[in-house]
Amino acid sequence: MHEVRSLSLSDRCSANNAFPSTIRSSMTAKVPGRMSWRPPLKDSTPMTHTSPSVRRYQPDWPVDVLGILTIAVYGSWYYGFGVLIDDIGAGLGAGSAPLGLAFGLAQVLLGALSLATGRLLDRFGPQLLLGVIGPIGAILVGFSGRSAEVWQFVVLFGVGGGVSAAAGFYGMTQAMLVRMDPAASTQRIIRLTIWGAFASPIAIPATEYLRGTFGWRVAIEVPAGVACCVFLLAARVVRRVPRHGEFERSSTWRIAVTTAARSGAVRWHAIGVFCAYMSMSTLLVFQLSIMRWAGLSAAAAAGFGGARGLLQLLGRLPLQRALRRYGHWFLLAGARLSVAVACGLVLISGNAGIASLYVVIAGVGIGAISALDGIVARTVIPTGDFGAISGVVTFLGAIGGGSGTGACWTSHRCKRCTDDGIGGRRICCSGCSCFAVSDEMAFHSGE
Repeated sequence: MHEVRSLSLSDRCSANNAFPSTIRSSMTAKVPGRMSWRPPLKDSTPMTHTSPSVRRYQPDWPVDVLGILTIAVYGSWYYGFGVLIDDIGAGLGAGSAPLGLAFGLAQVLLGALSLATGRLLDRFGPQLLLGVIGPIGAILVGFSGRSAEVWQFVVLFGVGGGVSAAAGFYGMTQAMLVRMDPAASTQRIIRLTIWGAFASPIAIPATEYLRGTFGWRVAIEVPAGVACCVFLLAARVVRRVPRHGEFERSSTWRIAVTTAARSGAVRWHAIGVFCAYMSMSTLLVFQLSIMRWAGLSAAAAAGFGGARGLLQLLGRLPLQRALRRYGHWFLLAGARLSVAVACGLVLISGNAGIASLYVVIAGVGIGAISALDGIVARTVIPTGDFGAISGVVTFLGAIGGGSGTGACWTSHRCKRCTDDGIGGRRICCSGCSCFAVSDEMAFHSGE
């Protein structure tokens, strides 16, 4: 008995299966006067196997341009101010108090204006923020470099910094990514914060070069001009991104906030951000002075401080894989606990070994928090009102950061605190306690 084998439709239609011997013999037959070296016709299936594909960088232009915007806006005034403060004071004949007022005014306006820019994002999309509000702020910062009086610098730098930050800092750019595509926002937020990790390593040396070569006025004007151009570029690129459906939003800002405040997860998240930014701001502002008090030289302290900014990448690059394995609430609590440990380590960072350990732990913790706050917010804040509620959370974070640094600055200036190091201890103890509280809040809000 001959076994009958049925062919599928595709096999029946294949010449190799229909007339295998005829095809092969005709291809291998020798034509008189010619030598044929063609191999027999084979099935094309094995030819579909190619070499393993190499992973290449795939641009995501809206995220990448917003990442460049993050570097430009943070670098235009936030990171560059510390490099220029002595030259600005000498050029305008001003002390540290009015210059500190300019920086503090920018911080306060960042929080206050985020209440408005968040709602504008929900109602009109990102073009108004990126194409109008952000460039106006950058222009004002640039004009502060032409100030002839101290009060002019305080007003222009403070207002310009606050306006540009309210449109271009993480609080708004992460909200833009969530509004554009909620399903892909986790990966996009991580990618955005990876770009942002280069803000300090790029901005500080660039500002120092401009200051040393052209003076402090040019060192303000050039970064501000770059930020203005990147704002306009971002408005053009993000405008082309399709909106994946319209989301239901509240009719008024007040209704949006009161509705969100009824959610326990939103409340805990907001209070946790307040405590976290209070601790991080005090640590970042006073870390160099505490490391010098602990025994490091000024140059060594500055070097370790700069390395901490670059090592924030360690908290962001492996974050996607860690999220799949552990979840965002667990990682957020771990990141805040890491910064609490760093607050204690900086007190004993008088040698290179402890200082290096502090740099790694603080860099990983702070780097992860910047991304995880946005990822957690995506899970607890309604998408339709995401911009408005994100603005409120940014406002609370700005208040926490400003109040923390203000209280610690007052303590630091106290003679008794300065003499025996109590001021530094108070700063770090308050940081540890605030992070411990926000750790618990993260777990509670995730339950």
